Amino acid sequence: MAGCPAQVLQIEPKCELVFEGPFVDVVTSYIKLTNPLDRAVGFKIKTTVPKCYCVKPSNGYIEPHQTVEVAVMLQPFSYNAAEKFNHKFMIQSIIAPDDPRPAMEQLWKDAPLSKLMDSRLFCLLRLPDELHVEPSRDLVFEGYFLCFYVLTQLGPFVRPVTSIVKLTNPSSQFVCFKISASSPDHFFATPSTGVMYPHENLEVSVVFHPDDFDFTAKNRERMLIQSAVSAEEADPKKDQTALIKEGKVTDYYLKCVFKNTGIVERIEVSKQQTASSKPVHDTGATQTDIEKLMAEISALRQENAALKESDLHLRRTAAVSDTCRMPTESGARSMPINGSRHHNQARADTFSNIPPILYLITALIIGLFVGRFVL
Repeated sequence: MAGCPAQVLQIEPKCELVFEGPFVDVVTSYIKLTNPLDRAVGFKIKTTVPKCYCVKPSNGYIEPHQTVEVAVMLQPFSYNAAEKFNHKFMIQSIIAPDDPRPAMEQLWKDAPLSKLMDSRLFCLLRLPDELHVEPSRDLVFEGYFLCFYVLTQLGPFVRPVTSIVKLTNPSSQFVCFKISASSPDHFFATPSTGVMYPHENLEVSVVFHPDDFDFTAKNRERMLIQSAVSAEEADPKKDQTALIKEGKVTDYYLKCVFKNTGIVERIEVSKQQTASSKPVHDTGATQTDIEKLMAEISALRQENAALKESDLHLRRTAAVSDTCRMPTESGARSMPINGSRHHNQARADTFSNIPPILYLITALIIGLFVGRFVL
């Protein structure tokens, strides 16, 4: 419930309530509720499938520093692997008012929503010959962005991320398995198939490749683990796909969860620094990771500077080439023009140095010469 206070009860188990099959008879599991306060606490237990479970006691008061053991009885039912993930429990609690204490029904009727405390337990239903899978529900992939920058959204990761799945064969028979992903182009399990010997443990490495991954659909990603008990006469060395097809297959789903440690921690650091104005040294990243990131940043900066310098050099070369090309194209015309200008200027300077009297004498001689021919 959004905005509800933290749970004050100490609950055991904390996350999962395990029921071991076969489910032909009543299977009982227990929840321990401990009240660490000096005041009484009221509790109530709900389930998503009330027809399948009987809970005793389902509500009541827990006295200060006392523990109550709750029996959760799973009624016989037809086991369906696809439905087992829908079985959940919710434990609600509220600090009881001072005396006189109201009846339990009246307590929950008058309880303000802001005072209710909620905790959830998932049910894990397992058959005797079914592989034990760890983690049992969420397969977490933790990745880092460049944690030196505050980003506002999650994903994509900057490099492949690996998560480990542990398989255990609790039976005395050979069990074959096959692992597949909802997005086979991005998730790779090693080994993806195999045969497990009785009471054998195996670690499976699941690698997530973030290239071209659509993080808007990340909540739909699942890993499917199929297992089947091989017959006594079957050869455990034969093809695992054939064993899966021959036997009664049990499907086990893991939800893929993506946690970006770099973003979350950097945002938390920024908030702390803003509030306290003190440096925060613990960012969750190891010194090796930080050194690698700094080296990558330095390499990118050097590459960027080299590209800028190369681009500037190309621009300068192109400008010089254009300048040198212009005289070759118009040189034949520009050279005579420039030469005639200098020649005319020299002639003008020469004429300007002749005395005016010489002009008059020359004009007189020319006049006499022309008049003689006319007469």
